[in-house]
Amino acid sequence: MAIASTAGILALSLVAVYLVSRLLRSNSSERPLPPGPKGLPLLGNVNDLPKPGGELECHHWLKHRDLYGSISSVTVLGQTFIIINDAKIALQLLRDRSAIHSARPHMVFSSDMIGWKNTLAFSGYTDTFKIHRKNIAKVAGSTVSLTVFDRVQEEESVHFLLNLLDTPENLFDHIKKEAGAVILKITYGYTAEAHGNDHLVDMAGKTMHEFAESTVPGKWAVDIMPFLRYAPEWLPGTGFKNIARQMELQLRQTTEQPYNFVKQQMREKKNKVSFLSQAIDNLGSDPEMENIHKWSASSMYLGGADTTVSSLMTFFLAMTVYPEVQEAARRELDSVVGDRLPTSADRERLPYIQALVSETHRWHPVAPMALPHASTKEDIVGGYRIPKGSLLMANNWWFTHDPAVYPDPMIFRPERFMGPEPQPDPRNWIFGYGRRVCPGRYVADNALFITIAQTLAVYKIQKAVDGNGKTIEPELKFEAGVVSHPIPYRTSITPRSEKHAQIIRLAEKEYPWEKSDAETLKAMKW
Repeated sequence: MAIASTAGILALSLVAVYLVSRLLRSNSSERPLPPGPKGLPLLGNVNDLPKPGGELECHHWLKHRDLYGSISSVTVLGQTFIIINDAKIALQLLRDRSAIHSARPHMVFSSDMIGWKNTLAFSGYTDTFKIHRKNIAKVAGSTVSLTVFDRVQEEESVHFLLNLLDTPENLFDHIKKEAGAVILKITYGYTAEAHGNDHLVDMAGKTMHEFAESTVPGKWAVDIMPFLRYAPEWLPGTGFKNIARQMELQLRQTTEQPYNFVKQQMREKKNKVSFLSQAIDNLGSDPEMENIHKWSASSMYLGGADTTVSSLMTFFLAMTVYPEVQEAARRELDSVVGDRLPTSADRERLPYIQALVSETHRWHPVAPMALPHASTKEDIVGGYRIPKGSLLMANNWWFTHDPAVYPDPMIFRPERFMGPEPQPDPRNWIFGYGRRVCPGRYVADNALFITIAQTLAVYKIQKAVDGNGKTIEPELKFEAGVVSHPIPYRTSITPRSEKHAQIIRLAEKEYPWEKSDAETLKAMKW
C-alpha cells in the first residue's frame, strides 16, 4: 500500500512539473494567442473540448465564432489548439503559408501507439510523406491512370446497380462494397466478393471507424501528456493502452494482409497488374522502400474507400429529402444520354450532375473539421501568435455553410453552382489545403459522378413507408469524428420502370462479375 501511495505521489508530481514547464513555454511571448475561453489553473481548457458522443466537433467549435471571432484558441495542459472559423484565414495559413503549417500533430495515441504515422494522412512533412504523395499521384494523378480508374469505377458502379436491384434494403452495404471494390482492384489487383460481405471491404470500414475515433484532437490524455504512455497499467486512467493495442493490431492486419496477398500472387505468377505489384517489381531488393510502398497502398485503400462511402451516403440521404433535385437530374440525363447508362465520357455534357456532385461535397463535407495541421514555426496572423507546435483546425463545415457565401446553406440546391455567377467551389476546402491536399481528389470526384449519374438514370429514390403506410422521415443527422457519415436512415430505392430495370440487367453482359479472390485471401496467414 505504501509503495502504491508513493508511486501515486510521484506520478502527480511528474504531472505538475510537466504542466508547469509547458505553460511557462507557452507564455514566453508578449504577443497574445487568439482569444478563447478562460481555462482552469494548470489544466487549461480541458472542459472546453467537445464531449464524447455529443454534437459534431464543427458545431462545437463554431460557437467560438460568435464569442471570440473568426480565429480563436484553447490551451489544454500546455497544448495550443487554434480554431479557424474563417475560410480566408484558413487559406492564408494552410495554403499560402504551407511551408510552416503542413505538419501533422504528433498524436502519441494514434501516431505512435497505433501506427497511423506510417500512413499518408498522419505522416509528418518528411521525405517519406513526399514519397507517399508521389506514389499515389502516379496512380491517381496521371491521365492514363485516371482512364483505368474510369473503367474500374464504371464496372463496379454497374455491380452496385445490380446489387441494389436484388436487395435495395442493403443500400449501405452495397455502397461500402462498391467503394472498397474499386480501390482494392486498383491498389492490390484484388477482386472482392460479388455478393454479400467481403473480408477486406469490411476490414477497411472497421479500421477507418477506429481512425476517426483515435485522431480526434484532445480526446486522449496521452496526446497531451505523452509520459502517460509509460505509466503502469494498474494506474487509473490507463485503459487507453488496451484500446491502442487492439487498434494497432487492426491497422497492422489491414495493411499486411492485402500486401501479403499481392506478394503470394506474384510468387505464383497469378497476380493482376496493380499499384503494389508494379511498385514491388520496380523496387528491386530495397526493403525500406518496399515498406514505404506497402504503407502507400494502405493509405490509398483506407482513405479512398471510407471517404467515398460517406459522400454516397450523404447523396442518397439528400435525394430522399429533395425529390425535385432527382427530377431535374433525370431531365438532363434523359435528354443527353437517353436509354443507356452514362459513363465518364458524358461528364462534360452533364452540367447539372456535376453541380449535384459539388452540392453533395458542400452539403456535408466528409471531414467537417478537416484533418488537423501542425505548425513547425511560430507565426502571426491578425496580430495573434500561432505558437510552434500548435494544432490548427479549420472548420470546413462552416466554410461550406456560411450564408454570406452560400445563401440558404442547409438546403440541397445544385443550381447554386450553375449560371453566370456560380457560388464558390467547395473543393477549395473539402479536399485539404496546400501541401496536404488530397492526391486522390480527382478519382474521388469521378467515383461520385459515375455512381450518382448511373443511379439517377435508372432508379428513383423516395422516403420509405412503414407497415402501416406511414411515411418515414429520415433524420438529417451526422456522426461525430474526423470522417463523418450520416447516421443510418431508411429510404426506398426502386427502378424508374421495367425498361430501366432491363437496362441494369443488360449492363451485366458488358461488365460481368469476376471470380472473387476472397477464398485465396482466407487461406493465407498474414
